[in-house]
Amino acid sequence: MTRIGMFGIICSTALFATTSAFALPKATEIYPKMGLGYNIGNTMEVPKNPTDWGNPFPDAAYVKAIKDAGFNTVRIPCAWDSHASNGTINASWLDSVKTVVDLVINNGMYAILNSHWDGGWLEDHVFDGEGYDKTGLVNSSANSVAAKQESYWKQIATKFAAYDEHLIFASANEPGVNDPWNGGADNGQWAFDENRMKVLKQFHEACLKAVRSTGGNNATRIVVVQSPRTEIDKAPLLSAQYPTDPAGEGYTMAEVHFYPYQFSLMTGGDEDWGKMFYYWEDKTPGNDAAHTCSGTALGSKKSIDNLFSGLKSRFYDKGIPVVIGEMGAVKRLSALSGDNLKKHLEARAAWYGYTVAAAKKNGLVPCVWDTGDEGDGNFTIIRRQVDKFGGNVGDITDVETLNAMREAYGQAALPGNTIDSTVNESLSTDNKALHIIYKTKQADSSEAGTMRIDLKTANADWSQYVAISFDMRVEGEVAGPCLDQTREGCGDYGWASVSLFNMSGEWDWKEVSLGNVSDLGTFTNYKIEFGDEDGQLALTAPNDVKSIGINLYGTQFTGDMYLDNMLLWKADGTVDTLESFNKKKPSLQGIATGELIQANTKGEWISAIKPAYVAATSKMLVNVQPGMVTARFSAAKTAPAKAMLMNSIGQVVAQQNFTASRGANTVELSSSYRGPAMLVVRQGSQQLVQKIMLK
Repeated sequence: MTRIGMFGIICSTALFATTSAFALPKATEIYPKMGLGYNIGNTMEVPKNPTDWGNPFPDAAYVKAIKDAGFNTVRIPCAWDSHASNGTINASWLDSVKTVVDLVINNGMYAILNSHWDGGWLEDHVFDGEGYDKTGLVNSSANSVAAKQESYWKQIATKFAAYDEHLIFASANEPGVNDPWNGGADNGQWAFDENRMKVLKQFHEACLKAVRSTGGNNATRIVVVQSPRTEIDKAPLLSAQYPTDPAGEGYTMAEVHFYPYQFSLMTGGDEDWGKMFYYWEDKTPGNDAAHTCSGTALGSKKSIDNLFSGLKSRFYDKGIPVVIGEMGAVKRLSALSGDNLKKHLEARAAWYGYTVAAAKKNGLVPCVWDTGDEGDGNFTIIRRQVDKFGGNVGDITDVETLNAMREAYGQAALPGNTIDSTVNESLSTDNKALHIIYKTKQADSSEAGTMRIDLKTANADWSQYVAISFDMRVEGEVAGPCLDQTREGCGDYGWASVSLFNMSGEWDWKEVSLGNVSDLGTFTNYKIEFGDEDGQLALTAPNDVKSIGINLYGTQFTGDMYLDNMLLWKADGTVDTLESFNKKKPSLQGIATGELIQANTKGEWISAIKPAYVAATSKMLVNVQPGMVTARFSAAKTAPAKAMLMNSIGQVVAQQNFTASRGANTVELSSSYRGPAMLVVRQGSQQLVQKIMLK
């Protein structure tokens, strides 16, 4: 049952008074009870469908696990615009959001319900008139955006008017964070100055006006307002032009986020302007100071103390507590191994502990970001994707980090050791590739090495498929002395070539050459159509395919093949995964031996083989190259479409508007961002989503 304040209705004539006889507690009264905060990330803020980014809809077991882990505030990033029709938020979506809010409050926690990015309708347009968004130079009416903000918040506030102080509203998320990189004054971004702060103030005041106008407990409900881009160094702009609240002083909080980039988000390697920080303060191997966050570096103890004490004097000391709405640091699982990986994970835990302790000391509510993913670059503390990662909903996936934060709040340590298990066990159970090793046994006669996949069904029907694709690289030595040293041209005798084969019907063998090894030395995605023409693979009986595989023929050859992501293509451009090599090694024969290897462990081949084309249910194939992402998808009609890249904290790092044609389409996005990301291609009601790793 929803917790509702005793006095549910306040006369509308009192809405614009500074206080009410039945006012909810002020922000400074609520702050000490809010404790440690947690984000249900990558879920309710997903445009249109909260499960599109891989997380299940929050249920009672998951929310109880958040409480049991020691959190007392839950931030619920939320989308609204993509759930609205003609300016009206769908009633069913409001009910869905209410379900999550009720789960949080009924577990005795505070819920912060915000308006998240959701296509950038507000957050990408914090300017009036001509300005820049991700598409370039455009015109935006601040009055129109503010009117939309007011309309949405009036609907949201009406839905929740009777809730007590355990429900808190937040005006926006990271306004202006997606400003384009065009050589501007703010570290390369378009400058966020006093004039733009006036626009952001207008947006915040539109939210405050809407909430207060709905009466009930909303007359004095706490509303959180964000600094530009929620960056701490932009907090002075918010302080100088703090929004005016019709309820009077004391019923708002400020919000910043804290991701010190080199320690928290930087992936893909060092840059000429700075190194990746794997380690922190004394949690370091001792011989790698260049990759250790310490001294005055952003994210060090000294910088945290300075930044947070500045927030205290600027806001908390004036009766305005501050919410760190998001904070965290990714796990660099693919970049490190052994003792270095252990030190990195220990450094993360120590950083989380120190950061939340400093926040508590300075009147800040720290809310950790959690995405639910458990692969490379994840922030996850509490498990929810059990279908993908196993275990149970609510399992703690990062005990040491959680315990470091619990200690800062005087809570007892929970049992367990996830750092050692992460270091000692394979880093991923669903990201493997096949490594085949070839070594000829004779010197001057052709030998074959075979990788064969026997299909699971006795009579596999491939009649619906038109092609097969896979990621492959072959490298090695293909020349050497012949067995017969008198043979003319002996020094050039070594050779090797690769072919794709299948057996179907009455075990009829068909084969197509992929080329010589000398032409296959770089990682490539191969797509072979089924058919009888040159370069195609014939299927004698498409409705009765027995097996498929790859042969390497050669002499004087010693080398390696890396193989991953064998996909079957349908005529409409969608794909099914034939083999991802995650579970079982296929049959290897002749001169071929091999192993399944982790595709996110250290090794030179990884930079080429991962990330590769991705398949399965997204109905989209994606190829990632440095600075460039190419997506192939099928559209049902010709109509306007949008492609977006969002990083692991939901920020848009690239987007493009285009017209998709009926049938097959290709769209390319450029981005200098590196690390985990989400690619979204949207056309009308059709939305395709795929997790990728930008490099």
